[in-house]
This record gives sequence, C-alpha cells and structure tokens, in this order.
Amino acid sequence: MKRKFLAACMVLALSLVSLTGCGGANDGQNTTEQKTETGKKTEAVDSTETSKEEVSTARIHLTVPKVGYNQDQINTANAKEGGPTYEDKYYMTVTENIAKNLPDYDMEYVDWGWGETLDQKQRALFAAGSAPDIVAGETFIPSYAAEGLLEPLPQEIVDLVNPSFLVYDNDGNAVAVAYKTSIFMIFYNKALLEQCGYSENDIPETWDEWKAMSDDITAQGQGKFWGGGIPTFPNAGGALRATPFFRANGTDFAVDGKINLEDAKLQEVLSFIREMNYNFPAGLGNGSDEFPMWDAFHEGTLAFVVQGSFEGSDAENAGMDWGVAPIPMSDADIDGNCTVGSVYLAVPKAAANKEASFDVIKETLSLENEKVWLEGSYCPAIKEIIENPSYYENDKVLMMEMQVIKDGTYSGLANFPKNDASIWEIINQNVLARTTMTEDPIDVICREAQEQIIPLQK
Repeated sequence: MKRKFLAACMVLALSLVSLTGCGGANDGQNTTEQKTETGKKTEAVDSTETSKEEVSTARIHLTVPKVGYNQDQINTANAKEGGPTYEDKYYMTVTENIAKNLPDYDMEYVDWGWGETLDQKQRALFAAGSAPDIVAGETFIPSYAAEGLLEPLPQEIVDLVNPSFLVYDNDGNAVAVAYKTSIFMIFYNKALLEQCGYSENDIPETWDEWKAMSDDITAQGQGKFWGGGIPTFPNAGGALRATPFFRANGTDFAVDGKINLEDAKLQEVLSFIREMNYNFPAGLGNGSDEFPMWDAFHEGTLAFVVQGSFEGSDAENAGMDWGVAPIPMSDADIDGNCTVGSVYLAVPKAAANKEASFDVIKETLSLENEKVWLEGSYCPAIKEIIENPSYYENDKVLMMEMQVIKDGTYSGLANFPKNDASIWEIINQNVLARTTMTEDPIDVICREAQEQIIPLQK
C-alpha cells in the first residue's frame, strides 16, 4: 500500500501542474483561433458571423497535467480491487466537479511528472516565455515565490485556508496554496513494543527517552528487529523527515535564505541523527529507495517511524496494531515541525488566463473535494474542516494533527533564493546521507558542504 500511495503522489496526485490557456484573438483580424499544446490551430471562429451571445460563452481551453482523471482513468480506478483509493477519489471528484461547476472550461489533462522533472518542465516554459497558467509542486514552489514569478492569490482563497497551507513571496504576499498537507509524527508498532516490555504509557516524549527506548529494542532484536531512527534518504524524503528535529532545536538549514551548516545547534542534531541511525538495519534509513523502510515497519521489524499523518491509513491497510504520538522534543523544548505531502498550486505573473486559473484552484479547495482527504488521514486546507472536529473526531491521527495545525503555523523545507535545487542536492547527499553513511566528523562534513554551497548563493 505504501508503494502504491507514494507512486500515486508522485505521478497522479500532485497535479494541476500547468494550466495553459490557448484562446485569444489575433491582432487586426476578425477571427479567434485556439491552439493546442503543440501549437496547431483548431477550427477558426469568424467573429463577424458569431453572435455576441456565442462569443460571450466561448469555451476556454485549459491544459492541466493531472489535475484530475479522464474517463478511462476513472473507469480504471473504479475497477480496482477494493475500489478506488482516497487519492483516486479526490482527483475523480475534482475532475467531475470542474466539469460540472466550470462548464465553459475545456480541460485537457497531461502528465508532466513530479519532483525535479516537473520543476524542469515548468522552468523551461518560463524561460521560453510561455509560462503555464498554473504551476504546481512541493519543495520548489517557494523558490518560484522568492524569484517573484507568482501572482498574489485572491483574498477569497487566502481567507479560505489555514495559514500553514500558504507560501509567501518576499513582499509578504500569499502566492501559492496547498490543497492538503501533513506534519510529522512518530508512529509505533504496539505489538513489537509490548514484546520488548513497553506499553503506550512509555511512548517517549524527549530525544533522550526515544534514544534509550529505541536502543533497547534494537538490542533485544539481535538483528531480527530494530527500534528505528530518523531517515536520511539522499533526497527530499530525508530532508523533510530530518527538518522537524532541527527546528525543535531552534535551528534550520537556512537562516534568512543563507546556509547555516556551521551552527552548533544544527551539528548537535546531526550527531543525534547519526546515533539514532544505529537503530536501523544497515542501509535502511539512508537508501535512495524509501520503500524498504516503510515495508519493514508494516511487516513488524521496525518499532518507530517518522512519518506524516497519512501513515495512519497505510498502517491500517497493512493490518497493523499501531499507535501515533507527537515528535519527541529536544532539551530546547521548542515546537518544531515541517509540512509534508503538500501540493502547492500557483498562478504565474505571466499566465495568460489568471482569472480562470484561480477559478480552478478554488474548485480544488471546495468542501466536497477537500473532505475526501480525510479518508487518507490527510489534513485538508480549508478552515471549515480544520476548525470543526466533527469531521474527523473518529480519526486519532487527525485529531492530533489538526490541533497542532490550529495552534501553530508550519512550512516545508527551508528555501534558498538562488540555486535552491543545487543547494539541497548538496545537503541531501553530502550532509544528511554522509552523516549516517560515514564516520566522518560532523564539523568536517558541515564545513566542506558549506564551502560548496556559499559560491552558489552569490
């Protein structure tokens, strides 16, 4: 289930990538032509022979990668064993509601990938002067905001959602919104804890308690099961799961957009991460493939994992007897966390169809659409759900997560105004992964990475 979920997030879900409007009148002519994504002309409409009523109701063509499903995909999802997943249901519902509520929009769904692939595609369009009408993403959308590429959101959208679902530009304008997100918690295997002499009354609240408990479980396991630690996958998955611990210690990878690796508090966290890594079997917490770690948890050989609220749904589907608790606190006793699984949508300043684009974004945030995420223990964006516990009172994960989100404001990874992707690659490969894959001194690791990064910030 975990594999299917993450694949859906990276391929299907995280959609609404680009909304490219193709309609418009040619200067000095009486015809209106529409172009497809490849630039080929569709049938021209002679405006001299078209009534005013027909012109006013002309359909707007929008190309939208994976904002929803086409009919064949809907049929496939419905035919799945066990029926469509909650991700399927969301995108199917969005597809159907856009068709119903925005009937003047012709939606063409295309696949531009996710992660770095999507970022490259969108940036190529910016560079070519043909910015898509909607951009999407998670970790790189704050970079677009910092570069001044995004149009401020209408106040109607800003007022609709919790502040943790917004991204701001350098002028303080909200310019991107996520339609769902999560924050990190620790999930635990009740049966494995009980086997090792622990109950739910023993769930750790501090780093020291967690390390002592995880060390003991690993020792009792004698190579058959482990306590678990903090993943350092050499990709955004590791950076996201490590970030709550840096923030809980009053630090982060960036301060005011500048790299912060020589901070003693940050190096203290890296040392803790290294110590906790011994509670994974070799290679499990720092491999490029995340799935073996989630499989180990579901199969009962890992006591703890650091994961977003969606793990509740996955663990339930795996038939586990599981529990959930807040991230343990450091001695600094700071409430630190990081959002994960956010799908941010934004409209570029250069977009051709801004009003239509914002209409589609508003549709993704409708109550009917947003309620579907509750099935997967994801936190929807809109205040109407977050502030009304009756929507999720029977979900122990969401009860915990919603309260945290109501009490504070959280964000995704730290952002670097220049060369953000390149800097994060150095952090992921040469700091986080190196911390757990070598015994090199932490201060050396940080100094060498900092020296690599500083020229990228100039």
